[in-house]
Amino acid sequence: MAWYVVSTNIKSERKALDEIRRKGFEAYLPEYKIERFNKKKRVGIVTTLCLYPRYLFVEAATPGDLGRIRSCNGVEEFLPGRPHEPMPVPESDVLELRAAQADLRLDDTDEARRHRGETTRNTLAAMRRRLRNKAIKVTEGPFANLPATVERVHSMERLRVLIDLFGRATPVELEFGQWEELAGAA
Repeated sequence: MAWYVVSTNIKSERKALDEIRRKGFEAYLPEYKIERFNKKKRVGIVTTLCLYPRYLFVEAATPGDLGRIRSCNGVEEFLPGRPHEPMPVPESDVLELRAAQADLRLDDTDEARRHRGETTRNTLAAMRRRLRNKAIKVTEGPFANLPATVERVHSMERLRVLIDLFGRATPVELEFGQWEELAGAA
């Protein structure tokens, strides 16, 4: 038995998945959930999306199985596509994706964030609000011990600060570990 990647027709991933399973094959569609807040209704709306639109994984044993899978509704082709023979993908990749999905590592919902142990203090949006225009201390690099003001937070690991050099505010990019928040800025 080997896993293969199947390309599907546009917006036909679930239809192809159902058809393949009806024919008795193991199939897997990696999905993730996002949550958006509806201000008018004041509720969170969770949407399930395909991680790889138009692609799913199928487990097959023989070349005859590949032909039966190819004949399913919604299925276009096995990767890498014609005229090449279908190439199996490592089973470990499929198992890793399944484990990540089961552990909610792919999801962007409140439930998933709580499951992963994320708090409002360590999310990017909270970090941007907390550090906007705040004074920080540069701890490493050529600008160590110089005062700086946060201009922009790019990610949890990188931000842009303004350092006063020769009477002029100079933008400098800092990586995680090169700066620390001051007690009054937290």
